Amino acid sequence: MRRPWIPALLAAVLALTGVAALDPTPAAAQSSPRSAIYGGGPFYADGQAVMNTLRSSGFTTVILWSIHVHPNGDLYYNDVLIVSNGRYVGDAGWPARLRTLKQAPTSVNRIEVSIGAWAVPDWENIAKLISAQGTGSSSVLYRNFQALKTATGADAINNDDESFYQVGPTAAFARMAAGLGYARFTFAPYTNQSFWASLKNNLGALVDRVYLQGYAGGAGNNPAAWSRTLGMTVDPGLWSKHGSGCSAGDSPATVESKMRSWRSSAGITGGFMWLYDDMKKCSAQGTAAAYARAIRNGVS
Repeated sequence: MRRPWIPALLAAVLALTGVAALDPTPAAAQSSPRSAIYGGGPFYADGQAVMNTLRSSGFTTVILWSIHVHPNGDLYYNDVLIVSNGRYVGDAGWPARLRTLKQAPTSVNRIEVSIGAWAVPDWENIAKLISAQGTGSSSVLYRNFQALKTATGADAINNDDESFYQVGPTAAFARMAAGLGYARFTFAPYTNQSFWASLKNNLGALVDRVYLQGYAGGAGNNPAAWSRTLGMTVDPGLWSKHGSGCSAGDSPATVESKMRSWRSSAGITGGFMWLYDDMKKCSAQGTAAAYARAIRNGVS
């Protein structure tokens, strides 16, 4: 098992000796099971410290949650306006901080931007904008998501649609995003298998991951059943310790146990955690590194 202090120590030694830093991660560790972590406000507001935490956490994918699309096409990261009229207008230092996520030594090799959430009209707004303007280079969606791609360096769009469920405009948006360099389009379902199956059939290989919610409204989901329906193995996720007294949710120990069970019953090869914001508040019950290790141990 990789010891998390080795990369930091080696980097410090190289810096003192003036030798250019190389990625000290062994090849076996670089190909370790995939694990993703969703995060909200702290990923934007907590400066370089949170980027460093993520780089050393063991998580391989960071998902920026959530991008909200307003009726005029403006993009908000949660409650903060970050893209308008084809220009990035957010914190000037955020793009540079995000770029450090993949700088060695790091466990992170992928960044996704998530669109949608419970009780928000993001995908409805996207459909209306496509109906009015299309998805060509002059449309506000094209220009704004191009600016978002430049700012975040995101590798994929993550679809957290929890209300709209319309294949046509969603697929049109996904193909537009692919043309902008978002190489993959991922799902975050908790219900409505038939919609996600239809969307997967429409988009084919553009969809390479499904982050199946195994908490809250998706607590009863069976990864094996979803995998059969979608024709690909899903990555189930759990909610970290949260709530009053940090008494709700899963500890790293229960995450590892549940992932191991799903590995046996559904053949999963990856998993994800919701939500970094809660891990920060409940760090005594489990750090990001502890949860990443739990997923890695559970699916290995």
